[in-house]
Amino acid sequence: MNDQNFSELFEKDVRQRDIREGSDLPVKVLDINENFVIVSGGLKSESRIPREEFIGDDGELEVQIGDFVDVEVELLEDGMGETILSRQNFRRKHVWRRIDDAVANDGTVEGRILSRVRGGYNVNVLPGGVSAFLPASLASVFPVADPASLIGQVKAFKPIKINRRRNSVVLNRRAVEEKEGAIGADIVEGARIKGIVRTVTEYGAFVEVAPGLHGLLHITDLSWRHVNDVNEAVRPGDEVEVKILRIDTEKGRISLGVKQLTPDPWDDLSRAHPIGSRTFGTVTEVKEYGAFVDIGNGIQGLVHSSQMAWTRKSVTPAQMVEIGREVEVMVLDIDSERRRISLSVKQCMPNPWKDFETAYRKGDRVKGVISAINEHGLFVQLPGGEIDGMVRMADLSYDEPSSEAVKKYEKGQELETVLLGVEVERERVALGVKQLDDGAMEDFANNNPEGAQVTGTVVQVVEKGAVVRLMPSVQGFVPAGEIAEERVEKVSDYLSIGDERSFTLLEADPQKRRIILSLKSREKRASRGEKPAAAARTPGARKPRAPRGVGATLGAVLQSALQRARPADAEKSDEKTAAESGDAAESGSEAVSEPSAKTESGSAEKEAGSKAKPRAKAKSKAAESGS
Repeated sequence: MNDQNFSELFEKDVRQRDIREGSDLPVKVLDINENFVIVSGGLKSESRIPREEFIGDDGELEVQIGDFVDVEVELLEDGMGETILSRQNFRRKHVWRRIDDAVANDGTVEGRILSRVRGGYNVNVLPGGVSAFLPASLASVFPVADPASLIGQVKAFKPIKINRRRNSVVLNRRAVEEKEGAIGADIVEGARIKGIVRTVTEYGAFVEVAPGLHGLLHITDLSWRHVNDVNEAVRPGDEVEVKILRIDTEKGRISLGVKQLTPDPWDDLSRAHPIGSRTFGTVTEVKEYGAFVDIGNGIQGLVHSSQMAWTRKSVTPAQMVEIGREVEVMVLDIDSERRRISLSVKQCMPNPWKDFETAYRKGDRVKGVISAINEHGLFVQLPGGEIDGMVRMADLSYDEPSSEAVKKYEKGQELETVLLGVEVERERVALGVKQLDDGAMEDFANNNPEGAQVTGTVVQVVEKGAVVRLMPSVQGFVPAGEIAEERVEKVSDYLSIGDERSFTLLEADPQKRRIILSLKSREKRASRGEKPAAAARTPGARKPRAPRGVGATLGAVLQSALQRARPADAEKSDEKTAAESGDAAESGSEAVSEPSAKTESGSAEKEAGSKAKPRAKAKSKAAESGS
């Protein structure tokens, strides 16, 4: 049928029909200008319809000159001889008919989501003319991660509430999805599909796996390695391949994963990186407590701040490493269940404590610089400058109290010490200063045999005896049981500080730093007219040096010479008497290393006194037999 025949039929139809206001009327487009579309319906005059009523959803003009379209007669006569026609009213009327039919038959209508409004979306029910409201809670079975992603989509909706008088329609998309099945056949747990990243949050990304269907790709499922910022892995608009991990239809949630597309590197980690092995990695993150290092395949381990350096205890990780730096690390521990691996940087470097232990031996003299002084002692920076050794207060002096001895030292002072021991595991080096004088006690013992008469000054009187200074760095101890023949109740009744007396040497042990003296043995020998024992030299022993200190007198030298000339029987008698006295004193009496160490002196005195009492009768008989 050509345009001419249609036009003739159209005019004939108009004459035959009874046209009223509100009725539908087919018209022909005669002209189109910027504001109006000129149409003719075979009436008295042509009509003008606003141009915007012919604009489609895509913003384009839907008609051209010569087209025939349906309109509604809005007003037959406007008083100016013109008939008012409306394309929009025609559309709206027919859309309402479709909506009414959908409500009556539990059907659906098609609509285009135009924009977001408060609480939901504005939908244009097609073919247009009626605006409807879609609540956000009814927009989909699944939560809509990116509301903007729905704009412009054409979907089927179920009308659930209408009001013709107010021109109000409420739609439901969720009901349609539930009825038709919102999840497609390819969206099942374990499936690999491609999707578009719509929204990125601090805890993950929402990926559209089907039109209007979004799943959550959690930050922990982005990669096997530790991810700090989701934007480092994905961005809105990216196409990603994901694996569907879980589908929860009750809560309307889909969980997605990317790292699950590749094998889990933790399954073979213990074989690839056994404990104690070394490897190289890249620093990916620096925290206050340490640094994370990527050792490959997305595996990140923690280098704790305590494992960054051997000598620096208070390490700030940011000062040691930086992001992107390659470092060598040693694997310390692997916890596959908790997916944690502990690494160390310092274990890949030489251990200065082991190096020091190899370079020095116990007893060696070591020079260093005092780096710190506190209530516990001195800290000395050892050769190399990496580690410090400690001189405890008790190892400063044999003679002076620690509080006085420490006053001689200051920070930065060079100091010679004796190495007392190295504990590599505990990272400790023990040093001593007073041990520098240990040769004086050895000299004293070589020059004064047991039984010899020595002279000293009383420097301390305690309950169980007295401390006697024999040389500037050599002290001996006189137990209360060796002061007099009778029972000594109070030592101060017999000896006072500053008294210079002669004593019999019962024992001298340089290794234990113990010298035991006797006052009563000396007096007993003097009462019998006996002379002190001579210093005995063993084959190969070094020649005794002249005694240093108070006991080095000419009389002592002469007495030693006379002793060698005495008959053997007399010497045996002296040795027997000295041995008996030594047994009594050996029962626990020791020389006090420091005058102020009353506790140590007291324990030695108590032990010597407690063991001396049961032997009192034995000593008396020995003395009688000796006399």
